[in-house]
Amino acid sequence: YSIVMNQDLNGARWTKFLFFICIFVTIGSMLPAGYCFGVINAPAEFIKKWSAQSLNSHYSVQLSRHETTLLWAGIVCSFQIGGIIGALCAAALNSRFGRVGVLRITSVMYTVSCLLQALCRFQIDSVEMLVLGRLIGGMSAAIVYATHPMYLVEIAPRELSGSVGVFTGIGVTGGIVVGQLFSFDFMLGTNEHWHWALSAFMLFVILGALISCFLPESPRYLIAQGRLEAAKSALKHLRSDEQSVDKELAAMVAEAGAAETSMSTKDVLWNAKLRMPIILVLSFHIVHQASGIGAIWYYSVGTFTEAGFNNATALWLNFGLGVLNFLTALAGILFVDKCQRRILLMCSCLLSALFMLLLSFGLYFTVSRFRADYQWLSYICIAFLALFITAFNTALGTMPYFLGSELLVVPPRAAIMALGSLSTWVSNFTSNLLFPILNDIVGPFAFLLFTVICLYGFLITYRYLPETKNRKPEEVAPLMENGFKSKIK
Repeated sequence: YSIVMNQDLNGARWTKFLFFICIFVTIGSMLPAGYCFGVINAPAEFIKKWSAQSLNSHYSVQLSRHETTLLWAGIVCSFQIGGIIGALCAAALNSRFGRVGVLRITSVMYTVSCLLQALCRFQIDSVEMLVLGRLIGGMSAAIVYATHPMYLVEIAPRELSGSVGVFTGIGVTGGIVVGQLFSFDFMLGTNEHWHWALSAFMLFVILGALISCFLPESPRYLIAQGRLEAAKSALKHLRSDEQSVDKELAAMVAEAGAAETSMSTKDVLWNAKLRMPIILVLSFHIVHQASGIGAIWYYSVGTFTEAGFNNATALWLNFGLGVLNFLTALAGILFVDKCQRRILLMCSCLLSALFMLLLSFGLYFTVSRFRADYQWLSYICIAFLALFITAFNTALGTMPYFLGSELLVVPPRAAIMALGSLSTWVSNFTSNLLFPILNDIVGPFAFLLFTVICLYGFLITYRYLPETKNRKPEEVAPLMENGFKSKIK
């Protein structure tokens, strides 16, 4: 804490109030999003069994093993469907209600999601309530995902924008760990209480809702609305040095004037010079989500049990991977700050592909018919998973969120970043829906899909991504104007 508070970058200092906002807004909004990713894995078998029984009771339908798997994939991916819907709505909601207003709206949506998931087993045993709860939770998470980093960047001094941007990733990875912890059988991950595990993030939502009562609105949003006095008042609350408020306010007003030249999505899509930036931004978001990281958080417990571990051991292994993910996400920030973007991203994609390939073949030799001869490979597979998570967080886990802002000048930035956010949720939904189905058909070779996607990330980075570190977008953008004929520099 003292290190952060004493940080001084080009004259910009953290204040206690800014640090307070970053911590508690992250806990109240981003941590629930990560929680929903991490909590669903461990109680999977309980939920599958309950869902099949519920449909049989209500509709006299007897599901086969494959149909139960498909139903489970639908329950899991309802969160991603909600995310797609939320991503489409996020920009309009932020324009209409402001950053703090949207955070309050999402608190209400999270609350509804919690209630539906908690009550799905009462009286009527409704799979529909569970699906609807996760759908609304996904909508809220996607809206928060667009709002949280934007709000923190807009309330922080420009020199600290990178530092506050860290909190989004920390919130998600930390939420995954908390969700995994709550899903243990000594907590709420039992056949009797799994619905409480799914909805326990309500504790963090309540905290976030209470804190939102004291949050200042984004000064940049207030300026965009023509409320200069309100913006000045918000800046005074956020800055320790009130003498610099007028100067910072003037700079924000100038930026707001430049932002009026922003391009629409239609204009962006029809502009040939922007074809390569669009492909790069969409590709990195797709590779990030479809690299296999989602399959780990949703299905790793089943993967571990198939590899020969008992359920209790599988839960602890899953939790260990979550902790590793959190720690390597923090370490990844240091790599991104110190290393060249292209080299780091190429290494991250290539190593991720390699470890997914090794994991696929390692798991193949640990399935039942080979288990007696290759049981020792189960432990090697754990190492492959750990190495994949480390390689992923080195660059692929962090860069897609900010590379767009380094590649793009101001006018097309908002529209292309919005397309990138939408592609994140679409690819997350597609990959996590396909994985359990492919796993039923081809077994561990389903992981080869992720190998191919990571290799695609390596190839497009190697061929088309210009280096952006220590370069302004105005220098980088012309390097991509010739589309597929662009030269890397």
